[in-house]
Amino acid sequence: MVKRTATGAAIGAVLGFVAWSVIGPAVISWWYEPPSKDAFSCAGSVKTALSQFVMMQLISAGLGAFAVGIILSVLRRGRRPNPTASAGP
Repeated sequence: MVKRTATGAAIGAVLGFVAWSVIGPAVISWWYEPPSKDAFSCAGSVKTALSQFVMMQLISAGLGAFAVGIILSVLRRGRRPNPTASAGP
């Protein structure tokens, strides 16, 4: 029960992370855009900076997932009993 709940929470967290990474820069830059187009706007700079930040987040998340996958694979392989060593004469 706990494993199923934790799996669902992890999937939801990943989906939320990806969804906000996609729509987040547009929403944040919208907040920085003044209602009047005659006023000074830093929305373009904010959107560019956030897009670069989100890209770095996604790349880091992918590299981290890959690294953790390799580490767990190596650790699990090391914990398996050797079938030839346990076989008696």
